[in-house]
Amino acid sequence: MPEYFKLEEYDLFMLAAGVIALLAAIVPVIMQKKIISAPIVYMLVGIAAYFILLHYFFQPMQYMEIIKRITEFVVIVALTNAGLKIKEPFKWQTWKSSFRLLAITMPITIVAAAYLGWWIAGLAPATALLFGALIAPTDPVLAGELQTSQPSEADTSKIRLGLTSEAGLNDGLAFPFTYFAIMAAQYGTQYENWIGDWLLHHVLFKIGIALIIGLISGWGLFKIVFNIAHHDMLSKISRGILSLSLTLLPYALTEIAGGYGFIAVFVAACMFSRYEKFDEHMDSLHDFNEELESMVVALIFLATGIFIASHYYILLNPSIIIVALVMILIVRPVAGYASLAGMRLNRFQKFVLSFYGIRGIGSVYYLAYALTSATFEDAEKLFDITIATIFFSVLIHGLTAHMVQKRIEKYE
Repeated sequence: MPEYFKLEEYDLFMLAAGVIALLAAIVPVIMQKKIISAPIVYMLVGIAAYFILLHYFFQPMQYMEIIKRITEFVVIVALTNAGLKIKEPFKWQTWKSSFRLLAITMPITIVAAAYLGWWIAGLAPATALLFGALIAPTDPVLAGELQTSQPSEADTSKIRLGLTSEAGLNDGLAFPFTYFAIMAAQYGTQYENWIGDWLLHHVLFKIGIALIIGLISGWGLFKIVFNIAHHDMLSKISRGILSLSLTLLPYALTEIAGGYGFIAVFVAACMFSRYEKFDEHMDSLHDFNEELESMVVALIFLATGIFIASHYYILLNPSIIIVALVMILIVRPVAGYASLAGMRLNRFQKFVLSFYGIRGIGSVYYLAYALTSATFEDAEKLFDITIATIFFSVLIHGLTAHMVQKRIEKYE
């Protein structure tokens, strides 16, 4: 008798990939003007999939290396998108508000998160430092809902510009603090023994290398594409292949040279997109990156929904809930609002810039990176707190972003 039905892991994988691709294609379009954001829908689908189909205990700690690589890719794609959106990347006006968010809000958030993780959640000192580093940056993927418009569209919104430029850089700037936590886990809290090496190598050298390679690679790619190719040839250049080269080349070159690839990717995209006469081609690159990004976002938040469903008890843990909600509702908003004091912004602008420090895929990447680089005490508890914070951030920020979008033009 022939076998008409047979289950193989590969076929199930292909089926799951097809379903995820379908969701990534239709959910963002359907939810575009709805109160509920696409990541919320993906998490709900993941929760439903767990209870209806899966019924197994999902253990992501066993797959940290895979999680690191997937989240790494989606973050660099999102950073390229953020860089392409910024109209005048080398003017001080572009960075006035985001500079304060990066220089003041981010360090305050790191310290506050580390203290809360140690005091309330009981994390070991090095692990608490890691929580501060990974939860501080605004996510360039989820913050896309409130980011500035695509390259060819004029957008004078200080809110959108501030959130875009902040999200573009702070994912890379979280790396030195992540290394600080890694070195604390490896060498102990006798900071005087290694803090000099950290400052020289992981702060000054790596950031400097990233800025130099980002500027040179972005300039070089622009010259290759727009100066060598004739104007009538530009439309024939594959937007997908070009977009991938703009994302992968600066990242790979910088990582090989020992710098921070996240910073280089964003800087290269800013350098590449600074000429307005090629906006239509920048739009094409931006659109491809958004399609690529939406596919991986769907995968990650479906997995997040499955994890939440199989580990529902973390949402019943008072210490985890307190830390997550205090970070989202108090620490970032208060630190952000205080850092913007004295700027020519109205209260609404200050509120949105300070409140929408969205936590997401970047935090998962830093968590996976650190846990595959060193041994941390309370690693599973740290994972639970991180996922809970992202879960509440996606819900709170996702459910209110649409309302804020409608008011931005009215109050700016």
